[in-house]
Amino acid sequence: MQITITQDIVDALKSLGHVPDELRVRFDAIAKTDPGYTLKLSDDESIELAELVQWHISTDPATGKPTAESAPFGRLIALIDEAQ
Repeated sequence: MQITITQDIVDALKSLGHVPDELRVRFDAIAKTDPGYTLKLSDDESIELAELVQWHISTDPATGKPTAESAPFGRLIALIDEAQ
């Protein structure tokens, strides 16, 4: 699977701690493309990544939407879902 991501998603991924080695390799291989960046994942890695970033999503109690800090993770999950 290949998905196009934005700079804010790249930055959010780089901020994650405790990332499994196989995903860290994929993060390190993110390539700059036009427009944005390309992240390549296997189907299993995409599921693993979606599960990992779900733990980092906080919602605003007033709106029920992801906070500004966790919004890139929400967009990444949506991109993964669209690509599957």
